[in-house]
Amino acid sequence: MPVYKSIQLVATSDKNWADAVKAGYDEAKKTLRGIRNIQIIESDVKVKEDQDKLIYRVRIQVNFQLEKMD
Repeated sequence: MPVYKSIQLVATSDKNWADAVKAGYDEAKKTLRGIRNIQIIESDVKVKEDQDKLIYRVRIQVNFQLEKMD
C-alpha cells in the first residue's frame, strides 16, 4: 500500500494565482518525485502601492508518494 507525505509551500507571481501555483510546482518537482496532487490552502494578494504592483501569493499543500527502500 502506498504511503504519502504532504508539505506546504508558499509561492508568488506578479501575473496571477495560477502562475503562482505553477511556480510552486516547478520548484517542488526539482527535489520531489511522485507528486500526486497540489491543494491550494490559502491565497492572497500583496500590494506594493509604491510600485503600483500586485503580488499574487498562494500557500499550497504538495502531496507525494514515499518511495520504498528495500
